[in-house]
Amino acid sequence: MTAYFWGALAIIAIGALIALVVYATKAGRNAQSVATDKAAVGDAQAATATTESMAKAQAEGPQSKDQLLDRLDAGTG
Repeated sequence: MTAYFWGALAIIAIGALIALVVYATKAGRNAQSVATDKAAVGDAQAATATTESMAKAQAEGPQSKDQLLDRLDAGTG
């Protein structure tokens, strides 16, 4: 009976260790995914800001020399 007890205890201990390894692996993958997503968000925000600035400059910028002179004369340039 003692052999069965120690055998069962060994099986439970091995199962617990396997469960901990699986849990740690999953947690590591989740943490890596979060870090990757944060980096992607930062890159997307930088690209959006650049594109927005370019679009604003193109929309508000002068299209000709006369428009530039008009803006400078009006004091908005």
